[in-house]
Amino acid sequence: KQLYARMIDFWRDHFNISDETDYAAELMMFEKNVLAKHALGKFRDILIASAKSPSMLMYLDNFVSSKEAPNENYARELLELHTLGVDGPYNEEDIREIARAFTGWTIHMGADDGFFFDEEMHDTGRKSILGKSFPGERGIEDGLHVLSLLARHPATARFMSAKLIRRFVADNPPQSLVASTTQVWIESDGDIKTVLRHIFNSAEFAQ
Repeated sequence: KQLYARMIDFWRDHFNISDETDYAAELMMFEKNVLAKHALGKFRDILIASAKSPSMLMYLDNFVSSKEAPNENYARELLELHTLGVDGPYNEEDIREIARAFTGWTIHMGADDGFFFDEEMHDTGRKSILGKSFPGERGIEDGLHVLSLLARHPATARFMSAKLIRRFVADNPPQSLVASTTQVWIESDGDIKTVLRHIFNSAEFAQ
């Protein structure tokens, strides 16, 4: 239970959102449907849940992102803070293309989770992201493809492993543990329980 609570706190920090009172209801939904539900699950699942959450959509203005005016706020934060890291293998063109992929991801409080995909707002053109070609005439699949690509990227595995080690082992993560944890992350497809078990059973943690 203590570890579960610590991991909810870890993800609250990782998927940082403003706590302005205007977002109170959405933040409660974020805590329940994203952080608490996926705290010890697969990284891909919590990444998708965060992308669809009304609080994230509102905080980074993606709920108004359309094919006429793609908003890059979420795309930039997704790469810099949520997955690959600020020094990750991407460029400004990737950010612009990812912003296009997430056009139409908006909110509708009549939905169970508050998420709604608006086909009319979505840019259905072809896209090129992190060296991968995305075919045209797709809808929500564009954004889901991006999230899966990032969740399973080796740079994400290393970035997230180092961040977990920094939280639970040392401010300056031992590179030997970062390397072994990254491999476990990749092999387990980002299974948080498996990754944490590896960290806690490591010689570096014991020291």
